[in-house]
Amino acid sequence: MNVADWPDWMRMVQAAAPLLPQPSFLPLLRQAGWALVLAALVSAALQGFGTHWIRDKAGLLALACALWAGVPGPWGLSYWLGLAFQTPSLMAMVLSLQYLWQRLTQRKWPQNVQTPGLAATQQPSPCWPCRYAVLGMVLGWLLLLDTFAYLALALYAWGFSPLAYALLFVLAIGPWVMAPGYLQTAPAPALLVVLAVFGLTRWPTGNVWDALLDPWLFVGLHIYLFARYRAHRGD
Repeated sequence: MNVADWPDWMRMVQAAAPLLPQPSFLPLLRQAGWALVLAALVSAALQGFGTHWIRDKAGLLALACALWAGVPGPWGLSYWLGLAFQTPSLMAMVLSLQYLWQRLTQRKWPQNVQTPGLAATQQPSPCWPCRYAVLGMVLGWLLLLDTFAYLALALYAWGFSPLAYALLFVLAIGPWVMAPGYLQTAPAPALLVVLAVFGLTRWPTGNVWDALLDPWLFVGLHIYLFARYRAHRGD
């Protein structure tokens, strides 16, 4: 089927330019992304301390790190993190925002809100967060092997293909189709948000893998799965 045979709406979508941000806005986006990620990381890390005082001050310390990341120029954390890791992935930003919102709502309404980790431990299998984490970890290792040309398939280049985008949508709606009762424990809504934003903007690079995974999130998936394994063995 040639392009000339496509319907008018398909040709318009194909010809439409992605809504990429202006270059002058990229530093602001990088600062906002690192502010979200650092705030979520600090908040999550301090919750594991046994000292009650540290847990109470986790919100203030997370806010301080977020503000520090928003400082422009070499005095800001986002400047140095951007030199080493560029911009966080869309998935890391959405998950960080989701975590911070859950922490905020839990503080306001502790009787009615349950943390994702606690809800996941109370739900029977299948563990959808674990499955998505395993898929992300496997994808990260495959992309790492592709970086060093150990794969026969150019996996990273395939991230520019609409087929990869469609496959990820199938994975995102998997919990609704296979196990609707476990929808609340699955990160599928975050994946749908990321895919929707990427479909409109092609941000950050036009490659869907860059929108889904970054080095920090790749390492975080290993830590998350190890913590879940330890918790399962402890039970």
